[in-house]
Amino acid sequence: MRIKTFPSSFELSPTLQANEMAAAARARGEYVWHMGFGQSPFPVPERLKTALASAATQKDYLPTSGLERLKDTVKAYYEKRTGIQSDNYDVIVAPGSKLILYALQDAVPGDLLHCVPSWVSYAPQARMLGTNVIDVETHLDDKGYHISAETLETAIETAKAKGLNPTKIILNSPNNPTGLKIPESTLAEIAPIIKKHDILVIWDEIYGFVDFDNNYYSITKYLPDNTVISTGLSKHLSLGGWRIGIGFVPKSISRLFPYLCQFASETWSCVASPVQEACIEAYMEHEDIEKHIIDCTHIHSHMNRYLAKGVRACGVDIPMPQGAFYSYPDFKNHKDYLATRGVHNSRDLAAFFIKEGNMLTLPGEAFGERAEKLTLRLSGVDYDGSAVLQAYQNGENLDEDFVLRHAPRIAQAVDKFAKILDQG
Repeated sequence: MRIKTFPSSFELSPTLQANEMAAAARARGEYVWHMGFGQSPFPVPERLKTALASAATQKDYLPTSGLERLKDTVKAYYEKRTGIQSDNYDVIVAPGSKLILYALQDAVPGDLLHCVPSWVSYAPQARMLGTNVIDVETHLDDKGYHISAETLETAIETAKAKGLNPTKIILNSPNNPTGLKIPESTLAEIAPIIKKHDILVIWDEIYGFVDFDNNYYSITKYLPDNTVISTGLSKHLSLGGWRIGIGFVPKSISRLFPYLCQFASETWSCVASPVQEACIEAYMEHEDIEKHIIDCTHIHSHMNRYLAKGVRACGVDIPMPQGAFYSYPDFKNHKDYLATRGVHNSRDLAAFFIKEGNMLTLPGEAFGERAEKLTLRLSGVDYDGSAVLQAYQNGENLDEDFVLRHAPRIAQAVDKFAKILDQG
């Protein structure tokens, strides 16, 4: 029996693989500093626990696109929170936003414009569908994740000259792996290029409410008829395992929503009934839920900026994160020393920190970066989320001592970076 070769250099999604490695090491009794997996550590809010328990008897199949009451509540919530005109969209509910991204890539024939670095699954999904991946270079700094109009136009024109067919681009803000936002000025700059070439924008805002400055904006302001929004509850409410993804599909693309519903009917059928019922409460603007989101975001900001500042103090080039729970250091300033230790690419670099300090990170290559760039993604969530949240809500200040008391592995990771790099 012949089995296809999976179109990726990784056997598993690198983030999931990293988490499995950490779990296995800890099961063996090894102490691991785990910065490889971006799972928000905070507890499920009590209101949502109660709602899920109450809905446990719901066992019927629901409409393929999602429970109508949930979709109506989602649209009202997003219109108030983000300012989008919800009547201009159809909503689809999926078992996680990853399947929405895959279904959208499937729905639009042609090749993917892939901003580098980007989340680990965008490019493998495109290759699974037999389409090409066209890299678009970005620039990272403390002001954000930058895509120049000139660079984007050049990538599109060069691809077309090679016989490729760029038809879609995924933009993710706040961004995984960098923890940076795409500045609104950048969105305004690239929008005319996208419209000129009739490109579909898949606006992945799964971290949209984990914005450290609480300043939401979207490319839909500039491209309302070209943009599908993909979002969910996994990040700002720490509900990754509930597998709820939400897609806002513009009605102006008349055939897209029916296609997605057909795709869903032949694949996931519908999201679990109890989960959909319970998630209505997440979008009802309850004061306790909204405070939970704000409190968790403040903690994410403090932990990840603490980590980034500590690594920057080691002479590492690292932009200060603006959202999500990541930072993206470039160790180019230590290139000569690292070369003496056999480190010549980002995979070597990740392996080096595992060997030298039991520090689990992810190489930049996993996110589409050129292998020779000495980049890593760090995820600053290695602490007991329940205890940390309780301490913060009990009035403790978010300062250095807070990290030392409640997130010692974050502080220890900074010390280990300093110690290992100081050897050079």
